[in-house]
Amino acid sequence: MKNFLVTVKNRLGAGWQLFIQAVSENERKSLTIAVSLVIFSIIFSVSVGYAQKSVRKDELNTLVNQQMQSDYITPFAYEEGDAAIESSPAISVMFAQPHGDSLENILTILDTPKQKEELNRTFYYYPLVYNSSKIAENYNLDPTKITFIFFQKGQEKNRFVVEDLNDLNKEFVPELNRLPMWRLKDQNENN
Repeated sequence: MKNFLVTVKNRLGAGWQLFIQAVSENERKSLTIAVSLVIFSIIFSVSVGYAQKSVRKDELNTLVNQQMQSDYITPFAYEEGDAAIESSPAISVMFAQPHGDSLENILTILDTPKQKEELNRTFYYYPLVYNSSKIAENYNLDPTKITFIFFQKGQEKNRFVVEDLNDLNKEFVPELNRLPMWRLKDQNENN
């Protein structure tokens, strides 16, 4: 084993010496190759970052936002939720993961004719897919639970957690209607 390590060490040392000798003999060519590698690395890193953002946006639009087939839910586009909350004079937002029984129950409730009559507002959907722990920290919520929050000029005014309701079928729509906000459709028409 010792002989093997000594042999490997000697070969690596000899290879390094040959590399240094080749670089010193062809300094201009070596410098061109080194600069090209650095430029390629920078371009590759930037393109990977951009591609990741683009892929996440496309995934969110195709896998998450298209499942929201309700007249009352408007999904936020990727990375636009925080800006919309800050810039809007008043906004109701549902923070939820794009899967789970509670979300399915909410979508079912919103689809019933009786609830459609009783519900007096629309709200935005902030999917907790990417950076959910950061979003949960920013808005002080549990990312595993569905939370509705009303914001006025970027400040939280009221909230409720769906999983805290005793009878979802009876309490959900009245609780949602209690969020202090006018109809988003009316607000958007006035702008």
